[in-house]
Amino acid sequence: MITRALDTLGAERRLGTTVTALDDRAVHLADGSTLAARTIVWTVGVRASPLTAQIPAPRDALGRIAVDRQLRVRGVEGVYAAGDTAAAPAEDDHTVTQSCRHAIPLGKVAGHNAAAGLLGLPAADFAPDPYRTCLDLGAAGAVATAGRDRRLREGPEGFAKGLKRAINETWLSPPIDDPDELLRRADHRVGRRPSAPPPA
Repeated sequence: MITRALDTLGAERRLGTTVTALDDRAVHLADGSTLAARTIVWTVGVRASPLTAQIPAPRDALGRIAVDRQLRVRGVEGVYAAGDTAAAPAEDDHTVTQSCRHAIPLGKVAGHNAAAGLLGLPAADFAPDPYRTCLDLGAAGAVATAGRDRRLREGPEGFAKGLKRAINETWLSPPIDDPDELLRRADHRVGRRPSAPPPA
Protein backbone atom coordinates (compact mmCIF):
# COMPACT_ATOMS: atom_id res chain seq x y z
CA MET A 1 0.00 0.00 0.00
CA ILE A 2 2.82 2.43 0.86
CA THR A 3 4.69 1.52 -2.35
CA ARG A 4 1.54 2.23 -4.39
CA ALA A 5 1.11 5.55 -2.60
CA LEU A 6 4.72 6.54 -3.34
CA ASP A 7 4.18 5.65 -7.00
CA THR A 8 0.97 7.71 -7.07
CA LEU A 9 2.82 10.67 -5.57
CA GLY A 10 5.75 10.30 -7.97
CA ALA A 11 8.29 9.55 -5.24
CA GLU A 12 11.40 7.78 -6.56
CA ARG A 13 12.98 5.16 -4.30
CA ARG A 14 16.65 4.24 -4.18
CA LEU A 15 16.93 1.05 -2.11
CA GLY A 16 20.08 -0.80 -1.06
CA THR A 17 22.35 2.24 -1.02
CA THR A 18 23.24 5.02 1.40
CA VAL A 19 24.10 8.70 1.26
CA THR A 20 27.85 9.30 1.34
CA ALA A 21 28.02 13.07 0.77
CA LEU A 22 25.96 16.20 0.16
CA ASP A 23 26.94 19.40 -1.61
CA ASP A 24 25.12 22.49 -2.86
CA ARG A 25 24.00 20.73 -6.05
CA ALA A 26 23.61 17.01 -5.38
CA VAL A 27 23.25 14.02 -3.09
CA HIS A 28 26.01 11.42 -3.62
CA LEU A 29 25.16 7.77 -3.05
CA ALA A 30 27.33 4.78 -2.15
CA ASP A 31 26.50 3.06 -5.45
CA GLY A 32 28.31 5.89 -7.30
CA SER A 33 25.17 7.65 -8.52
CA THR A 34 24.18 11.22 -7.73
CA LEU A 35 20.83 12.94 -7.38
CA ALA A 36 20.75 16.55 -8.52
CA ALA A 37 19.18 18.63 -5.76
CA ARG A 38 19.06 22.23 -4.59
CA THR A 39 16.96 21.39 -1.51
CA ILE A 40 17.54 18.31 0.63
CA VAL A 41 15.28 17.04 3.42
CA TRP A 42 17.12 14.55 5.61
CA THR A 43 14.89 12.15 7.56
CA VAL A 44 16.64 9.29 9.31
CA GLY A 45 16.30 7.30 12.53
CA VAL A 46 15.78 8.56 16.04
CA ARG A 47 18.20 8.36 18.96
CA ALA A 48 17.87 9.34 22.60
CA SER A 49 19.23 12.71 23.65
CA PRO A 50 22.97 12.72 24.38
CA LEU A 51 22.10 14.22 27.78
CA THR A 52 21.24 10.69 28.90
CA ALA A 53 24.99 9.97 28.95
CA GLN A 54 25.04 11.73 32.33
CA ILE A 55 23.04 8.86 33.86
CA PRO A 56 25.08 5.71 34.57
CA ALA A 57 22.53 3.13 33.42
CA PRO A 58 22.19 0.37 30.81
CA ARG A 59 21.07 1.51 27.34
CA ASP A 60 19.65 -0.02 24.20
CA ALA A 61 20.98 0.40 20.65
CA LEU A 62 19.12 3.75 20.33
CA GLY A 63 20.79 5.15 23.45
CA ARG A 64 17.60 4.86 25.51
CA ILE A 65 17.87 4.19 29.24
CA ALA A 66 16.60 0.85 30.57
CA VAL A 67 13.67 1.31 32.96
CA ASP A 68 11.34 -1.01 34.85
CA ARG A 69 7.53 -1.05 34.63
CA GLN A 70 7.34 1.92 37.01
CA LEU A 71 9.81 3.80 34.74
CA ARG A 72 12.56 3.81 37.36
CA VAL A 73 16.01 3.87 35.78
CA ARG A 74 17.62 0.50 36.37
CA GLY A 75 20.44 0.78 38.89
CA VAL A 76 19.96 4.49 39.70
CA GLU A 77 17.88 5.24 42.81
CA GLY A 78 15.27 8.00 42.58
CA VAL A 79 15.59 8.65 38.82
CA TYR A 80 12.79 8.11 36.29
CA ALA A 81 12.92 8.24 32.49
CA ALA A 82 10.14 8.79 29.96
CA GLY A 83 9.56 9.71 26.32
CA ASP A 84 12.24 9.15 23.69
CA THR A 85 14.90 8.54 26.37
CA ALA A 86 13.20 5.51 27.98
CA ALA A 87 13.44 1.90 26.79
CA ALA A 88 10.29 0.95 28.68
CA PRO A 89 8.83 -2.54 28.54
CA ALA A 90 5.87 -3.03 26.22
CA GLU A 91 3.86 -6.06 25.15
CA ASP A 92 5.42 -9.39 24.12
CA ASP A 93 8.98 -8.61 25.30
CA HIS A 94 9.18 -5.50 23.11
CA THR A 95 10.09 -2.00 24.22
CA VAL A 96 8.05 1.09 23.44
CA THR A 97 8.63 3.04 20.24
CA GLN A 98 9.95 6.58 20.09
CA SER A 99 6.63 8.16 19.21
CA CYS A 100 3.89 10.30 20.72
CA ARG A 101 1.70 7.21 21.21
CA HIS A 102 4.11 6.08 23.92
CA ALA A 103 5.78 9.34 25.00
CA ILE A 104 2.59 10.96 26.33
CA PRO A 105 1.53 8.08 28.63
CA LEU A 106 5.18 7.51 29.63
CA GLY A 107 5.39 11.12 30.79
CA LYS A 108 2.17 10.80 32.78
CA VAL A 109 3.31 7.66 34.60
CA ALA A 110 6.86 8.93 35.24
CA GLY A 111 5.52 12.22 36.59
CA HIS A 112 3.02 10.43 38.81
CA ASN A 113 5.65 8.05 40.15
CA ALA A 114 8.23 10.77 40.82
CA ALA A 115 5.64 12.69 42.85
CA ALA A 116 4.37 9.52 44.53
CA GLY A 117 7.93 8.70 45.61
CA LEU A 118 8.28 12.10 47.28
CA LEU A 119 4.89 11.82 48.98
CA GLY A 120 5.18 8.19 50.07
CA LEU A 121 2.28 7.10 47.86
CA PRO A 122 2.03 3.93 45.74
CA ALA A 123 3.67 3.98 42.32
CA ALA A 124 1.81 3.02 39.13
CA ASP A 125 2.92 0.55 36.49
CA PHE A 126 3.23 1.69 32.89
CA ALA A 127 0.82 -0.34 30.73
CA PRO A 128 0.97 0.70 27.06
CA ASP A 129 -1.95 0.34 24.69
CA PRO A 130 -1.63 -2.41 22.07
CA TYR A 131 0.83 -1.40 19.35
CA ARG A 132 -0.73 0.37 16.37
CA THR A 133 0.49 2.75 13.71
CA CYS A 134 -1.17 5.24 11.41
CA LEU A 135 0.77 6.80 8.55
CA ASP A 136 -0.51 9.69 6.46
CA LEU A 137 0.31 9.24 2.76
CA GLY A 138 -0.66 12.72 1.64
CA ALA A 139 -2.93 12.85 -1.37
CA ALA A 140 -2.64 9.05 -1.66
CA GLY A 141 -4.55 8.50 1.59
CA ALA A 142 -3.30 6.84 4.78
CA VAL A 143 -2.57 3.41 6.18
CA ALA A 144 -3.39 2.06 9.67
CA THR A 145 -1.87 -1.10 11.14
CA ALA A 146 -2.24 -3.20 14.28
CA GLY A 147 0.33 -5.31 16.09
CA ARG A 148 4.10 -5.52 15.79
CA ASP A 149 3.69 -7.40 12.51
CA ARG A 150 1.79 -4.34 11.19
CA ARG A 151 -1.38 -6.07 10.00
CA LEU A 152 -3.49 -3.66 7.94
CA ARG A 153 -6.54 -2.40 9.82
CA GLU A 154 -9.46 -2.59 7.45
CA GLY A 155 -12.36 -0.19 7.57
CA PRO A 156 -14.68 1.82 5.38
CA GLU A 157 -13.17 3.98 2.66
CA GLY A 158 -11.27 6.86 4.25
CA PHE A 159 -11.00 5.09 7.63
CA ALA A 160 -7.22 5.47 7.97
CA LYS A 161 -7.22 9.09 6.76
CA GLY A 162 -9.96 9.97 9.25
CA LEU A 163 -8.08 8.19 12.01
CA LYS A 164 -4.88 10.15 11.26
CA ARG A 165 -6.85 13.40 11.19
CA ALA A 166 -8.36 12.58 14.61
CA ILE A 167 -4.89 11.80 15.99
CA ASN A 168 -3.46 15.10 14.76
CA GLU A 169 -6.41 17.36 15.48
CA THR A 170 -8.03 15.89 18.59
CA TRP A 171 -5.99 13.27 20.44
CA LEU A 172 -2.73 15.25 20.28
CA SER A 173 -4.51 18.25 21.68
CA PRO A 174 -3.17 21.75 21.25
CA PRO A 175 -1.95 23.51 24.42
CA ILE A 176 -4.70 24.62 26.77
CA ASP A 177 -4.84 27.45 29.29
CA ASP A 178 -6.91 25.78 31.99
CA PRO A 179 -5.05 24.56 35.13
CA ASP A 180 -7.80 22.12 36.16
CA GLU A 181 -7.94 20.55 32.68
CA LEU A 182 -4.14 20.36 32.50
CA LEU A 183 -4.05 18.42 35.77
CA ARG A 184 -6.90 16.17 34.63
CA ARG A 185 -5.06 15.31 31.40
CA ALA A 186 -1.80 14.74 33.25
CA ASP A 187 -3.41 11.98 35.33
CA HIS A 188 -1.98 8.66 34.14
CA ARG A 189 -5.43 7.06 34.60
CA VAL A 190 -7.01 9.39 32.02
CA GLY A 191 -6.91 8.04 28.47
CA ARG A 192 -5.13 9.92 25.75
CA ARG A 193 -8.19 9.94 23.54
CA PRO A 194 -11.77 11.02 24.08
CA SER A 195 -12.87 7.89 22.26
CA ALA A 196 -11.17 5.35 20.05
CA PRO A 197 -12.56 3.94 16.83
CA PRO A 198 -13.47 0.27 17.09
CA PRO A 199 -10.69 -2.12 16.13
CA ALA A 200 -11.11 -3.69 12.71
